[in-house]
Amino acid sequence: MDHSLYDDYKKFEKIMKEYDGTSIIDTSKHSFLAPTTLIPLLCQIREKEINKIRTHDNIMDYIKKILDCEKTDTKIPYTILPKSLKEKSRNDVASSMAKNIDDGYGGFGVRFHIINELTNNIYNHTSFEEGLADQGYTYAQEYPNEEKLDICVMDNGLTIPGSFKKNGISFIDDCDAISKAVSSTSVLKKEDNSRGMGLWTTLKLVVEGNEGSVLIISGKGCLHIKDRKNYKYEILDNSNIFKGTLISLRLNKNQVQNFHYLIGINDFVRYEYNEEMI
Repeated sequence: MDHSLYDDYKKFEKIMKEYDGTSIIDTSKHSFLAPTTLIPLLCQIREKEINKIRTHDNIMDYIKKILDCEKTDTKIPYTILPKSLKEKSRNDVASSMAKNIDDGYGGFGVRFHIINELTNNIYNHTSFEEGLADQGYTYAQEYPNEEKLDICVMDNGLTIPGSFKKNGISFIDDCDAISKAVSSTSVLKKEDNSRGMGLWTTLKLVVEGNEGSVLIISGKGCLHIKDRKNYKYEILDNSNIFKGTLISLRLNKNQVQNFHYLIGINDFVRYEYNEEMI
């Protein structure tokens, strides 16, 4: 593929920085909008009460189907997450989404684990019911010709740095907060440790198990993992156009072997951060 998850996110930034503050947002320069572009864009459309999207002719029907939550052969309906964990569990969001994806991408157990962990994180750490967030989305897109799958989960809530502040945990900046959250030795308080473990096991399954890639945007912090040996942190200039946490995953069409062993072992790649990396 000629576009990375990071490229897709930066396209969102470009669209929003060109937005003129009216009730119409113009995406017509772009002949394709990937999940990592679309999901934060839809969050901003709702946040700013934008009532019309101007799109490229090639994707007009595609965008309409997404907004209507329709499924096609290559995408899973974009889902607005329920406002409570109880309702989410009753609707079995993770299971239904994982079942609708070609089983070649990691395997059902891997996809369910990833989607369930990432969506549960929203309810556990940036609760809708506590007023810490008011939007949450999941969306997946298959690219059959490239044998790739993108899964995107986002909320507009407290963020990883915000959760750290709430719990009295120190960090250098938003990138450092992400670095700590994706470590199994996270300094999160015991009662808040599930967020770190959920992200840690997700990275193990996607990057180490499937040889895929990951993008985490939280607040101004960005971590882009291309593969287990190549990753980059960046402080983003996104204060006025992005709110919350976005996690995007790109899976290859191959099964993850030894799923339970992989998430159980303590030997893992550390995506460490220091300010000199910026």
